[in-house]
Order: sequence, then structure tokens, then C-alpha cells
Amino acid sequence: MKARTVTLTVCALTLWLGTGAALAQSCVSSIPDPAPDSRYQMNADGTVMDLNTGLMWMRCAMGQTWDSQSSTCSGKATAYNWKDALTAVQTLDQGSGFAGYTDWRLPNLRELTSLVRYACPDPAINSKAFPATPSNVFWTSTPVESSYALGWGVDFKTGKAYFHAYTADYSIRLVRAGAFTYSP
Repeated sequence: MKARTVTLTVCALTLWLGTGAALAQSCVSSIPDPAPDSRYQMNADGTVMDLNTGLMWMRCAMGQTWDSQSSTCSGKATAYNWKDALTAVQTLDQGSGFAGYTDWRLPNLRELTSLVRYACPDPAINSKAFPATPSNVFWTSTPVESSYALGWGVDFKTGKAYFHAYTADYSIRLVRAGAFTYSP
């Protein structure tokens, strides 16, 4: 009887989590937070302005849909190899764009890592500014120096940056405006 109760509880929890119900993000208070809510201006059109960098970001990963009623992203992030990620951005910009803008692009490594919240892993990103972010690797536009087959990605489960083969399929989050150069 106990095994059946545990199984039912796990199934019910899985169903509940699958409905889009969100758990509060858990952060380690002893680690400084470089990306508090006050750093971002959340917009109803599915964009967010980073007040520190001046960059505008899509709140959802490509493939997800912005729901302005509930202020969250729904659906599953699309996975792209590096070449297809660049093509997806070009297709978006040549079409109707997003939120009235047609100058979206893949962020460079410094831009994407500027979003990382090391104190709040899984996902290691501000979950209010970027709701329902999958704990996946996200491509950047930055190639690995001295390699024609590798590019940089950021793993939002841990917040760490790694290089990956261009043939690997990962998520993308788009940015617009001038390039950001981080200087601590």
C-alpha cells in the first residue's frame, strides 16, 4: 500500500509541475546577486530591458510563447544547431520580428553570461525577468578562437560557459541593441 501511495504522490506532483505551476527560485543568500529584479524593466510585450547594460532581451527562449495575461513563457524551447540558430534569427528579423523590432540577434558570450545568477542555479537566471527558462545550454554568437567547428554556449543549469560543436542542438534567447562589453 505504501509503494502505491508514493507512486501516486510522485505522479500527481509530476502532473502538477507539468501544468506550468512554478516553484519559487531557490538562491544561496551568501553569494552576491548580480541580477536582482531591480536590474530589469519587465515589459508586457515579452521583452525585458537590462538597466545595467542597456540591452533588450526576449523574456522567452525561442520556441516558447509569451503569455502577457500570466506574465510567463509557455511551451518548449526549440533546440537549434549553431547554423540553424543564426538562420532562425535572420528569418525572424526578415519577417514580422518580435514585439515590433526586427533587429534581434544571438547574444555574444559576455552578453549572455551577464544574465547568469550563480546564487540561483537550475535555472541560473532571474526567473522573474526570464520566466520558465529551461535549464539548458543556450547558444551565443561567439565562436571559439582558432576553431572552425566550435562555439560558446552558456549552461543555465549551472551558469557555466562551455564550448560546443556547432552541430549540437541547444536553445537560444535573443537580444537587441548595441553590444555590451562587461567590465567589472
